[in-house]
Amino acid sequence: MKPLLLPTLLVAALTFGPAFAQETTEELVKRLRGSAGSTEPESGDGKMKGISTRGLNTRSLSTRSISAPAAPQKQTRSLYFSTRGIPKAVQHAAEEDTVSLKTTKAKKSSGAGDHAVAAGEDAVELKYDVDPKSKVARDNILFRKGSADFANEASFQVVAELATALKDPSLAKLMYVIEGHASSEGSASANQALSQRRAERIVSVLGSLGVSQDRLLPVGFGETQARFPAHSEEFLLKQDRRVLIFRLDK
Repeated sequence: MKPLLLPTLLVAALTFGPAFAQETTEELVKRLRGSAGSTEPESGDGKMKGISTRGLNTRSLSTRSISAPAAPQKQTRSLYFSTRGIPKAVQHAAEEDTVSLKTTKAKKSSGAGDHAVAAGEDAVELKYDVDPKSKVARDNILFRKGSADFANEASFQVVAELATALKDPSLAKLMYVIEGHASSEGSASANQALSQRRAERIVSVLGSLGVSQDRLLPVGFGETQARFPAHSEEFLLKQDRRVLIFRLDK
């Protein structure tokens, strides 16, 4: 009996895994642009771009049914820092009015992880607006345990791909936040400090690859947005160790 031959594409998919789902640079650029890439109508005359009205009787064409593009969405991201430990990059961004910092009392975490500052303690709350459509998530930028050094060459290549996209001319005037996120094992304060160092490491590498660091804000969220408790299976915890990138909506 002859062996069953799998279709070529199926064999390739089994062999190379998710490589076929990898984004192209063009797709990544489009996602990073988010709603900043929305086409705006020409103002004043009510005409639509690309449509000539010469010789066209427009009396029967009502423009009332053509709604204007929706305003870009905004999402507010927030995080508590200890009053003694605000990262320099965050302080600088506050001075530039890119983000806001406010002295307050920390609230209890609503996720599986904890804030680095206990509920009710004095804290500084960081807030900034992002375009949610620009979200890029990466859980394959791996670091050595307890370190901000990349675990392997593949992790560096993921950051290099991000650098190529961020250098696209259409993104040149846009700013981005690089968020480091951790799983919920260990100390909340240690996780936040480590995730901050790792976010700063990514920004440093992006800078070395030609992306202006003035456009990048590193923020370590630690375990504050962890979805799975510390006793979860490793394959679940791994999903919380990720890097999120958003376009800052100033």
